[in-house]
Amino acid sequence: MKSKQILMLSILLLAATAIETRAQSQDRDNPTPLTANAIQGNGSGKKLEYYYSFTAGPGELVVTVDLKAKSGSTNADVEIFDEDASKILYLYPNATSQNERSVKRVTLNSKQTLTLRLAFDSSAGAYSIKLAGPVELAVPVATPDAATPSVDTATASASAESSAAVVQPDPAAAVPTEAATEVAPKPGKGSKFDLGVNLFQTVGTQFGLPTSGMLHIVMKDGTTQDIDLSKVKSASVSKQ
Repeated sequence: MKSKQILMLSILLLAATAIETRAQSQDRDNPTPLTANAIQGNGSGKKLEYYYSFTAGPGELVVTVDLKAKSGSTNADVEIFDEDASKILYLYPNATSQNERSVKRVTLNSKQTLTLRLAFDSSAGAYSIKLAGPVELAVPVATPDAATPSVDTATASASAESSAAVVQPDPAAAVPTEAATEVAPKPGKGSKFDLGVNLFQTVGTQFGLPTSGMLHIVMKDGTTQDIDLSKVKSASVSKQ
């Protein structure tokens, strides 16, 4: 169970990393769908370029940009393209270590999917781009709860069934009978039973099994096996 939980957490960690990377797409042909009307962040000390997509219109779209430099001065590119890749809005703000705000508006005649391009130089500090107007945002993708990994109930049930063998003794057998010399048939492929050590040298004491009746075994793959205990001479269990 512990190993399954570790595996599940590893998968979720990889998924979270992929989502974080996806949230900052640098591929113009595969922009990140906006799930909020504001984008906020901080410069990383190197040039950055991100692409986002959203649906807007008809009506007036308002774009507000806040920008400041980590030190000295900085500038940025804020551009919006329509479905034909035509630039319909642009802002090229400049800022020092004090926050600078720029606002621009564009009227959209119809509802359409737009692409937002953001580019920052190595001196960029905190930045914020807000969209207002007839904007439709994408629905956020739900993230699984890492604290409660799901369990396949069918698998759990099969594991529980295969964890124990059910013995069905013969009610007519009042006293032990002499074991026949016939060796028990080999179990199916994948079984952990290995013939070799006599389990019945002392009848009914080593494993508490009778010397008559049917041993009913349910395998992990769902198959079953029945063994006539009166015909078993010896058997052993070896660790895998």
